[in-house]
Amino acid sequence: MLRIYCWLAWLIFLSSCINQENLVYLQTDTNQSFTNYKTPEYRIRPLDILNIDLNNFSGSTIDYFKGEGGGNPQAIQGIAQGNPAFFYFKGYVVDDDGMIDLPLIGKLKVEGSTVIEIESTINKKLGENYLQHPAVNVKLANFRVSVLGEVRRPGLQYVYDKQFTLLQALSQAGDLTDFGDRKKVRLVRKNESESEIILLDLTRPDLISADYFFLQPNDVIYIQPVKAKAFSVNSRVASLGLSIASILLVIINISTN
Repeated sequence: MLRIYCWLAWLIFLSSCINQENLVYLQTDTNQSFTNYKTPEYRIRPLDILNIDLNNFSGSTIDYFKGEGGGNPQAIQGIAQGNPAFFYFKGYVVDDDGMIDLPLIGKLKVEGSTVIEIESTINKKLGENYLQHPAVNVKLANFRVSVLGEVRRPGLQYVYDKQFTLLQALSQAGDLTDFGDRKKVRLVRKNESESEIILLDLTRPDLISADYFFLQPNDVIYIQPVKAKAFSVNSRVASLGLSIASILLVIINISTN
């Protein structure tokens, strides 16, 4: 009977083991380089939040964009304290029509434009009618991604880098656990009219040239568990059952003797 228990314990141990190859990222035996990777060019959508900072050489326009930049100490403090809610209340929210309402300029269509294009448009309008040598800086204030599943620190991440990668997001989440499936990472991305689910393989070296390697605002990353985790959970229950059964057999054996 003891031999049977040993065999059962050994089988449970083997079923819960994880192959080392399933834990390695970007698997390759040689040096590789990729030159055709695609960097993101995010275009503004309704409900996006823009932080707009206006500078002028005369120094007389510092309050025109007050609350969203323009040298406002509150804005600087909000960024320093890592308070994303600051921009929700003080930033320029793109309305359902794709517009923002700016001082001096009024309504401005920004939907479908990049932040660089918006900067150029605002500079042009201010320079034509109001200011000399305006210098406008526009940033997307609501760039955030969610990381769920088999990572050590799941949660919402606010991003201050327009070229933020999948591996960087996983790094900020504390990396995958040993039970995270590195070959079937799910990326949920919302486009203008639909949402799509993309399967990504972290073990492939050409991941860095994939269209979805660079993340976009509101991306959701889900790491599903490997089958070994289910075996591991079940093995705990089985081990507990075997322990109870062993104790009962010992008690019965003592009683009969």
